[in-house]
This record gives sequence, C-alpha cells and structure tokens, in this order.
Amino acid sequence: MPATEEDFELRGPLQAEVMAALWKLGEATVDDVRSRQGGAKRKSYTTVQTVLNRLFERGLVDRERRGKPYVYRPKYEQSELLARSIRRRLADASAESRRQALLGLVEPLAADDLDDLVRYVRELKKRRRAGGRGGP
Repeated sequence: MPATEEDFELRGPLQAEVMAALWKLGEATVDDVRSRQGGAKRKSYTTVQTVLNRLFERGLVDRERRGKPYVYRPKYEQSELLARSIRRRLADASAESRRQALLGLVEPLAADDLDDLVRYVRELKKRRRAGGRGGP
C-alpha cells in the first residue's frame, strides 16, 4: 500500500534517530543501527526492530532478508521526507502564516544557497509559464 502524507512524518525522536542512521549508512541491520547509538542511549534490539518494522509498514523503508537478519534501506532521501513534511504543514496554514514561515526558512540561508534558490525559482517560473507544473 502506498504511503499517505501522514506516513511521511517521523513520529518521535527514536524514529528520527533510526532514519538518520539509515540515511548515513545507506542500508543497515538492527545491530548496525544499534551500534550507532551511544552506550547509554542504546536501545534494546527489539525496540529498534519494532521501529524499523513500523517504518517498513508505513512505506518509509524497504527491507530484504539476508541470511537471518533483515537489511533495511530508506525508501526516500532525507530531503524528500523533509520537504513533504514541510509542505503538509504549510498546506494547513493561512496564506500569511505560510508566507511568514517560508520567509523564516529562507532568511538564514547563506548567500550561495540564496543564489541557488533564486535560480531554481526562475527556472520553476519558466516551466510553469510553458505549461508544465514543474517542481520537485
């Protein structure tokens, strides 16, 4: 079943931590994820396994059995999940709140990032004028 927009939200710090480990490693077993957690922060095997299985059920990770363990891979890039989450939150906001939030996201960007953003916006406007929807 395809993921819904709600499925793209990471639910809590442990899911975020597990996904961060997967993005860093590319693919990982439960033990690989646990090894990235600090000694005192290390969760039990079954806790990490449960988180990974829930992420799999929600369509955020793929898994493949290799021998006895499953190997998990992120299904989406971190940037895509972040963009979907932000879009979902902005969609529910008023036009003025949405504008202010976007300005708040853009204001701290470095000059090079702002230049990239300006180029992207110009290209997006061109594509939209040409009849295509454009955008990620």
